[in-house]
Amino acid sequence: MRKNRVSILVLLTVLLAACGQPVTPAPSPTSTPVPPTATVVPAPSPTPPVVNAAGPGGVDVAMTLVKIPDQQNVAVVDGEVISTAAYRQELNRALYMVTSQYSVDWNDPQNQAPLPALQQQVLEQIIQRVVLRRLAAKEGVSIDSQAVDTEVTTLQARVQQSGQYADWAAFLKENSMTEEYLRSLIADNLMFDAMSKSHGGPTSVEQVHASHILVATQETGQEVLDKLAKGEAFADLAAQYSTDTGSKDQGGDLGWFPRGVMAPEFEEAAFSLEPGKISQLVQTTFGYHIILVHEKAVRELESSLLDQVQQKQFQTWIGEQETKMSIERLYTFAQK
Repeated sequence: MRKNRVSILVLLTVLLAACGQPVTPAPSPTSTPVPPTATVVPAPSPTPPVVNAAGPGGVDVAMTLVKIPDQQNVAVVDGEVISTAAYRQELNRALYMVTSQYSVDWNDPQNQAPLPALQQQVLEQIIQRVVLRRLAAKEGVSIDSQAVDTEVTTLQARVQQSGQYADWAAFLKENSMTEEYLRSLIADNLMFDAMSKSHGGPTSVEQVHASHILVATQETGQEVLDKLAKGEAFADLAAQYSTDTGSKDQGGDLGWFPRGVMAPEFEEAAFSLEPGKISQLVQTTFGYHIILVHEKAVRELESSLLDQVQQKQFQTWIGEQETKMSIERLYTFAQK
């Protein structure tokens, strides 16, 4: 599948997912799989037990297992201090959300292993939010309180429709949040969207329309190539051989895609082929691909891809801006 969006506001993403609100449109199921970068959370069991975040095995247990630095601050971003107290509060909220969403029993040793990585991720999220605010301030970007009001109203309606919470107050309490904190998360998310549109690159880019046949082994791939050389139809062979269930019934057709959404090896081959040409075997982590390029053109990005591509460009831009800022991590919980 194409790369999934990874918002810098992981906490908000988990929160909205908990009450059924989609954060990003799902990518087409016919695309080449690419392992996404994901939030670090313990893997839930196939039929996870219902765990009260504040009950046995819940957040209180997790908080006894995490490392809280014995120092006043955990980071300084361009002169702005991130205190250990503020970090502890953010970590506690994150653990509430993860525990509730994934039904995590922190008494289980297998669930305890990702805690250092989760702690580091929480710190990185705080740092990124500070970086975002400072960059937005430099450009005069601010979020109108009415826009936040609208988002809060929408979220309240979704919480009520979900039937998971007695009322709005219960929703906030069960996620260890105040409305003020929630509003700050929403404002940051809106600011992220505004900044990503400003620095997300063009909306029209070079794209390829291609089909592929995905097989598990080199031997099977060579068998398909031999049949193509004898004149057998690409679409028929895709239906017969391809293990990509999302595209095989469409003759392997992946539609149009830009750079940055497919596996790197797949993408390099597809963009180097001329229309009408078929590749040799292209190996990725998912197997062996045979690629047929139909067309190439500079096209407007489809709405389902525009957000994804713009955010990738934006993450590149914001990463460049971070190198120009003074960011001092005073404590490291795990390697990034």
